[in-house]
Amino acid sequence: MSANGRVTLGVLLDSLGPDAVTAICLPGGRQVLVGAPIIHGAGEPLAAAEGALLLVTGRPDPADIQQAAAAGVAAVVVRSLGTAGVSGGFPALAEAAGAAGIALLAAAPDLAWGQLYALVDALLAVVAPAADLGETTAADLFALANQVAARAGGAVAIEDLAMRVLAYSTVGGQRIDDLRREGILGRRVPEHPTHAEEYAAVLRSDEAVWSYEPREYLPRLGIAVRAGGEALGSIWVIEADTPLEPDAPRILAEAARNAAPHLARINLAADEARRTRDEWLGWLLRGVGPVGELATSFGLNPGEPVVVVAIGSGDGDVFAAGHAGDLLRTAYAAYRIRGVVGAVDGRAYAVVAADSTAPALRRITAGTLGQIEERLGGRWRAGMGRTVPSVVQAPLSARQAAEALRAMCGPFATGTVGGYEELSATLFLQEVAASMRAKPELLGEPLSVLAEHDARHSTNWVHSLRAWTAAHYDVSKAAEALSVHPNTLRYRLRRIGELVALDDPDVRLVLALQLRLGPVLRPSTNEDG
Repeated sequence: MSANGRVTLGVLLDSLGPDAVTAICLPGGRQVLVGAPIIHGAGEPLAAAEGALLLVTGRPDPADIQQAAAAGVAAVVVRSLGTAGVSGGFPALAEAAGAAGIALLAAAPDLAWGQLYALVDALLAVVAPAADLGETTAADLFALANQVAARAGGAVAIEDLAMRVLAYSTVGGQRIDDLRREGILGRRVPEHPTHAEEYAAVLRSDEAVWSYEPREYLPRLGIAVRAGGEALGSIWVIEADTPLEPDAPRILAEAARNAAPHLARINLAADEARRTRDEWLGWLLRGVGPVGELATSFGLNPGEPVVVVAIGSGDGDVFAAGHAGDLLRTAYAAYRIRGVVGAVDGRAYAVVAADSTAPALRRITAGTLGQIEERLGGRWRAGMGRTVPSVVQAPLSARQAAEALRAMCGPFATGTVGGYEELSATLFLQEVAASMRAKPELLGEPLSVLAEHDARHSTNWVHSLRAWTAAHYDVSKAAEALSVHPNTLRYRLRRIGELVALDDPDVRLVLALQLRLGPVLRPSTNEDG
């Protein structure tokens, strides 16, 4: 069924279903193995892509098919535009594919390339860990999902304990809702406040349990998959326009027994593969072990420049970091950014062969952070180290990335992605803030003198001073911000100068720092008087 992280064209077509992809030309038959998907623009040059599934955007012509075959691509996917086909119709492309001995598939017109990439990547993510486990492969789970869907009368999904969708049914005519659709496309059921209790109820029971939450989605019947009493995942079937079959609970119970050995082996292999990858990534980030060999195993040239990216939410959640890393890995791979992504010390890290200042890298990373927040909740940020000449210096970029992430998760940074070289002021403020937390008296004079005066006499000198400082000590601009006459502000500043030495540049600097850091260190304090 699979080999080396690949699936046969037959498994691919059957698993995705005709609503996603259909076969136009299969000169090598359904047993041809295809591997990782690559999004590629029509007419663009193509490097070697042995065994890849090439998703060709734009309007491809026969020359694109010939180029793909020469590059070792196993199958090409083009956009279906109805009966007209693409670029003058399918016949010309099919003829070129047949002559070149390469498979040609058509993607549904309403399926975005990114969605198709995610679907194929999800299938491979499940199959790859089980490649050497005999007949127990993800293809068996897809077949099981289809069997259950046909017998029970509703669309089916099989999930692991992390709510990752391992397989789903593709029986025609069965309706699904947005919750299931997002779960398939994102490889994980999206977060919802009701999920914890709904899933807990299923995992506590030995029988099938109905779930009616979230209310905005279709009802579903779920059952836990167990082996030796230990929960491994769950199977869910949706009830849409017509009721499920009366014996649906029994069908699910039987399916759970059949799915148990599949999930046990897949989970074991996937966990081992993930642990190995994350361990090796940790070695690379620390400069431990055979760095050159590690880099090569991850598809990196040991002598090429790399940059380290760190993403996190500040809470060090190991599971969340792992899932965030999965999403980041998918995004980078979709845009052919070479590198390795994994979870280390409660954060997701990436070592990529790309310049840290490249707009595309930042844009893709920022977009992925938005997806992570949608699925996991929280406030996710990314820090990038400087680009270093080779992977031997990856530990330096990793330390910088961690520092940049710390700055981005702090109260002084803006945006979602920041590079180490541009965050020096933010890092300085965080260090000063840390010192002030250790010595609260540093938040006292001279600012406390003015705050006490405001409290006793109902003045607003702290507020005026803050506006003056924010205006870079320009009285006219500060007065406009305060909606007072400049002479009024000058009078206030003279009075303030009677209490603190505003003419002293050191005093001004300390006051500016206290005004900047005070609200962060004492957020409940109203210093504006």
